[in-house]
Amino acid sequence: MAKGIKMILAVLPILCLGQITDEQKVRIDSLFQKWDLENYPGGVVGVMQSDTISYLNAFGNASLEYDVPNTTKTMFNIGSVSKQFTAMGIVVLHQQGLLSINARVEKYFPDFPIFQNPITLKHLLQHTSGLRDFHELLALAGWRGDDYRTDQDILKFMKKQSNLNFHPGERFMYSNTGYVLLAKIIEKVTHEDFGKWMKNNIFDPLGLHSTYVEENYQRIVPQNATSYYHSHDKIFEMAQGYWAYTGAGNVHSTARDLLIWSKNYYSPKNGWEASFQMLQTLGEFNDGGTSDYAFGIYIDELFGTKRIQHAGVVGGYRAFLCTYPKKALSVVVLTNFSNAPFGEMADDVVGILLTKPRQKAQNRLSSNHTKKQGISYRCPVDMTEYSGTFYSTEIDTWYTFYVEGNTLKCSHARHGEFIVECVAQDEFRGSWPLGTVKMSRNPKGEVDGLYISTGRVKNLWFKKIKSSIN
Repeated sequence: MAKGIKMILAVLPILCLGQITDEQKVRIDSLFQKWDLENYPGGVVGVMQSDTISYLNAFGNASLEYDVPNTTKTMFNIGSVSKQFTAMGIVVLHQQGLLSINARVEKYFPDFPIFQNPITLKHLLQHTSGLRDFHELLALAGWRGDDYRTDQDILKFMKKQSNLNFHPGERFMYSNTGYVLLAKIIEKVTHEDFGKWMKNNIFDPLGLHSTYVEENYQRIVPQNATSYYHSHDKIFEMAQGYWAYTGAGNVHSTARDLLIWSKNYYSPKNGWEASFQMLQTLGEFNDGGTSDYAFGIYIDELFGTKRIQHAGVVGGYRAFLCTYPKKALSVVVLTNFSNAPFGEMADDVVGILLTKPRQKAQNRLSSNHTKKQGISYRCPVDMTEYSGTFYSTEIDTWYTFYVEGNTLKCSHARHGEFIVECVAQDEFRGSWPLGTVKMSRNPKGEVDGLYISTGRVKNLWFKKIKSSIN
């Protein structure tokens, strides 16, 4: 009798695979056919239906240099998909009474600037803090994309900030900075290394044994995919890892682990019910409005049903994890190729399973810029009044503006020379990393400084410290 029971149990996983039809499997495979070309990066795609992984397939290469294929055990950097894990760490500590999501951030960072309106942990979780995003701050400070950056680098810049993008709770603006602070808060409360604490208290208890926090890109970890960019002449280029911050990203995981995690949104592991419910707390604004961002996750609707989702982008890695709790369905797409349309492909997979065409999803990472229509402005002939050197104490850097011919230009020690285009009175626009430049005038009408705004940095002040370069 015991032998017969063992035989039945042995075939159960195979029977569960019947949740996805052969036709659906072929159609999903065909979506990723390009990833299987010779000497091409690829990824891993997985589907969880109810409590069963009904589809899991690997495509392309994890390493082009050594001709190593991706497998279902290959690990990828999941970028900002990591945020929901950091958020869960905060939730667990809140439920244990070791911290409160309503506590002020200054409680944990007494050497940080005290802003007029306090920032709470909840603001950080829901991207309503108003904190400027460190990626764009560092870029304005002269850091290039391939400069190594750590938690300590980010904390150093946070101590210099004297203003916010907006009052906390006023609106939503995605900020990686907040999640780096959350990871450091976990360390301060637990007196443990963030990665080790996450492994012992989040990853291992939930059965995510191939998931870990990476803070050292010089470390060699077996079964990790190498990520790639694609240059214009169709030659693959290795996307080196230079970002070593934690909390906002840099969790590495497998498709299987992410599906196991996502199942908890509709069928939580015993004892984790309240935690996953709390993770779905939508942001609330000061005026009573609500956001579609909760704790490390977006909650929206697609295919006519509730969806929980997040994307991740870092280096050449791309990740998308989505769950449809009312359908008991999760889909994950992980790739080591920057040009892969990973989110759209995940939607296509869901469309196949629900027998519905893909719906166009909203771009969650838009910068809220609006283009002025019907306004034309003739720039002044003489722009020498805008010439000079402007310095920001918040990022400890300066930009020099000068006139060359009929053009206003700007230079920076590391970024080089830019042309800045006049778009309105005292307002200019420049290429990365500048964004919009608005000149400030004193009561005498003289230019005494300027404000720079980018997608996630608003009104960063630069004081005029030198009238001209002559």
